[in-house]
Amino acid sequence: MASWKITRLAVASCFSGALSVGWVEAKQVQLVPDGPEKTVFKWDERRCEPSFLPDAPARAFRRADGRITLLATHSDNWSLTGDSFETLSPSCTSVMRSSDYAARGMGSMWIEATYTRDGRAITGLASQDLTAQMTRAGCEVHGVPGRCWLNNIVAVRSNDMGQTFEVLPQETEVVASLGDVYRSELTERYGYFTTSNIVQKDGAFYVFMFAQGEGTQPSGNCLFRTADPFDPMSWKGWGGSGFNVVPRPQRGAVAACQPVAPHALPHEVRSLNYITSAGVWVAAFADRRKLPGDDGPVPGFYLSTSKDLLNWTAPSRIKASPTRPRIDSHDILTSYPSIIDPGSQSPNFDTIDSPNPVLLYTVQHLRNGQGTMNRDLNYVPLRINLKAD
Repeated sequence: MASWKITRLAVASCFSGALSVGWVEAKQVQLVPDGPEKTVFKWDERRCEPSFLPDAPARAFRRADGRITLLATHSDNWSLTGDSFETLSPSCTSVMRSSDYAARGMGSMWIEATYTRDGRAITGLASQDLTAQMTRAGCEVHGVPGRCWLNNIVAVRSNDMGQTFEVLPQETEVVASLGDVYRSELTERYGYFTTSNIVQKDGAFYVFMFAQGEGTQPSGNCLFRTADPFDPMSWKGWGGSGFNVVPRPQRGAVAACQPVAPHALPHEVRSLNYITSAGVWVAAFADRRKLPGDDGPVPGFYLSTSKDLLNWTAPSRIKASPTRPRIDSHDILTSYPSIIDPGSQSPNFDTIDSPNPVLLYTVQHLRNGQGTMNRDLNYVPLRINLKAD
């Protein structure tokens, strides 16, 4: 595969300061392409199975044996491993197949977040799609996009350096949910759908989960916090004045989280990183936005920055890229932006410690404007531009 440029810097203090509303605005940061697009994984050449394709944002962690695992999963969750990013290669064994949990009615699951302390035990969060279960239970789609789509976030765990993952037992599996039933009066998708990666700050752990709950939960990115990511029942969401939202109505807890900065973070936050040289967090997401100098809204990958994970700057563009089939392109569709620094000092790659992070994303090859399984995992090297406050 193409070489990743890796430059290591001395580690700055990554998590200084306390989380609170009203911090000063983050230093202005831009991440801009600094080289040609390259390919990490090419589906039509390197797939082990047809379903081994990138269908979620890329996540990486360092294992206890020094190797690196990168996940960009489908519901037949798979991984790439290597001694370095330059040697990543598909592991031709699923780390967790959704079909193995059919007896539990678990639906389809995509691992979207991981965290490890020692490189051996890895905790994870998976997006659980229960649409098929809802339609079998009698929900009628009626040709309405999103109808009958019920989604939860569930907990998974690995004790063998990420070579296999298991869904936690039934009493502890659900991390975030808006309920077990798609009600007949609903017309849109309903539940918690996606997550960012898990990050650490001052001994606490944070993750964004995108919620959408017609008549129940405002749509947007909800920030969750825990003191222990290995305790799935301990995650609590930001409710507007504190982390007091327990999102598990199955256990009698019904409360709406307050989406964070919806104008700055208008769509699902796909990755979250701390830039040590700037002292700011950066969130990446797909969007269509008109910035100064644009003739109209430009599709692509964008970022926003923050000092405290609650107050976020206006988005800036990382890279223009087609995000809607037949509207932006009849040939390719790009999605799932994720920023990873191969030179990160963190075993979870949640920090950007070198000047040379990369932007990873899925490239879906279309046929006559229609989607296909032919999807590659590509990246572009980035350069960090800091502007004076």
